[in-house]
Amino acid sequence: MMGLHTAAMLLGGIEKLAGALDIQERGTRAKISGERGVSNADLLAAAAALDERADRVRAHAEKLRQEAQAA
Repeated sequence: MMGLHTAAMLLGGIEKLAGALDIQERGTRAKISGERGVSNADLLAAAAALDERADRVRAHAEKLRQEAQAA
């Protein structure tokens, strides 16, 4: 599934997505390739992991803005 592949790349790799899905990397690759089905729970877990990463990115961006204003 292309959406899971994109999620894996945005998270930093298949191993990160596998951790979010709580499955092994092999199973994650099978879901991405379409050999195994993707459940709603898989999609929601991937979305939650992306949200968490986005929150960290936003927090870091805010930190950088504050540093720029202080300089």
